Amino acid sequence: MEVVQKALKDGIIVVATSTTTGYVLEELIGKRIEEKGMFTAGVITDRGCCTTDPRGRYLHHVIEKGKVIEMQTSELPKVLAKMGPGDVFIKGANAIDPFGAAAIFLGGAGGGTIGTSWGYITSLGIKMIIAAGLEKLVPCSLADVARRTGVRAVDRSLGMPVGMMVVEGDIITEMEAINILTGAVATPIGGGGVDGGEGSRTFIIEGDEKSVTAAYELLSSIKGEPPVKTRTRSCEGCEANCDYKTRKPKEK
Repeated sequence: MEVVQKALKDGIIVVATSTTTGYVLEELIGKRIEEKGMFTAGVITDRGCCTTDPRGRYLHHVIEKGKVIEMQTSELPKVLAKMGPGDVFIKGANAIDPFGAAAIFLGGAGGGTIGTSWGYITSLGIKMIIAAGLEKLVPCSLADVARRTGVRAVDRSLGMPVGMMVVEGDIITEMEAINILTGAVATPIGGGGVDGGEGSRTFIIEGDEKSVTAAYELLSSIKGEPPVKTRTRSCEGCEANCDYKTRKPKEK
């Protein structure tokens, strides 16, 4: 995206932690992130919503005129206060809806990264880019459903209960990414799968021969990307109101 290219050269880019933005960061800094599942503070695994193990967790990355700095959430305000419309904040999402909104789960009382950053983003006009796969698409208005969530509003939860913050920005899914990178138009025609295809989307790719060929080659080049693994915190000492701690796991 032009705004990202310009900010990469002359401005500030904040890449906030999430599994999806771990891939974005690799492309921006030309460095492999070995454990993308640890480039996050909270994750959803087979047990449900959970917190990433603090040991080995990556920090947010700030790129300022080409220089890369890592920082904690508590340090972000000193960078955000300097940012404006020519700068970029990149974040993943837990949900996107058909109406142009995205939502991020909140596990902590202060709202974590987005709770710390959203006031700066909206008041200063910082460009918000939301990188989210179409597996995050939900068939309802997020503004409507978010008010029914909350760590203390949920009676029972298989994983840790969460709240939600609804945010807006440039939502970049596979459709937008393929079009930006190749010029082709990607339309989703199916979803889901098994044996490694879980969470997948099937697309029909259309356009002129050059753009369709470029899209096909791009998609073929990322086939075989290893699955993302993570490590969650121990249940021992966790204060979340979570049924998983007392639930007997199924035998495999």
